[in-house]
Amino acid sequence: MSLISNIPPEALVEAWTEIERRRKEELSRKLGRTVGSWGGKRKGAGRPKYLPYNTVVKLNLNPIQKKILTELGDGQLNKGIEKFINEAM
Repeated sequence: MSLISNIPPEALVEAWTEIERRRKEELSRKLGRTVGSWGGKRKGAGRPKYLPYNTVVKLNLNPIQKKILTELGDGQLNKGIEKFINEAM
């Protein structure tokens, strides 16, 4: 038995299929074409696979620039570069 007013599950399944059939008929009439069981995902929908703020950049640094940026980042070159960019902005 179902949780909804002691209706048997078979009756709920039948009711659900009838509701879906009527919904698809109404949508088909509205759109002027048949509506399938599943339309699929729109091409390009969803989040992009890359994040624009995680860009890879190659730098040609001389030893003095590396040393200054490492000191700026407390011993880490990556943090020094980020800190330098944030200060420049």
